[in-house]
Amino acid sequence: MKISLTPTDYLFIKSIDNSEFSDFAIIHTTEQWKQICKERLDAVEPFKTDDFFKWLNYKDEAIDFFRFSDDRFPELKEWFSEKQIFFVETDDDEISELKPLDFILRNYQMQVFNDGTAIYNAFEKHLGEEYWTIKFSLKQLTY
Repeated sequence: MKISLTPTDYLFIKSIDNSEFSDFAIIHTTEQWKQICKERLDAVEPFKTDDFFKWLNYKDEAIDFFRFSDDRFPELKEWFSEKQIFFVETDDDEISELKPLDFILRNYQMQVFNDGTAIYNAFEKHLGEEYWTIKFSLKQLTY
């Protein structure tokens, strides 16, 4: 696993929650994902100058939330101290070694704003705790 200077299928992004149970998330940025996101950007285009528009909300499960681990890939903590979003050269085997959250998440969503940015969020199944990513430029990732 290493940081990539060119886009890969794995975008690591800082995550946030009220209880500090999540440290980061991984968005699986496949070509299909990029095409869907382009369509979503087109959908918010008519609201570009609407100051009262908030966002369009989409069901989207192209993301997983994780914790830092001292056992596997401890360098992730250092990488996130330097950047909040970056691509990583990795594979499904290495991803499976990361420390997932101890909770079942549901209602995965992507919220797309009229300025071309987005966030992901999800909710813990039993307590309703919300997990979300920092805001990121969907335009930069898809064009």
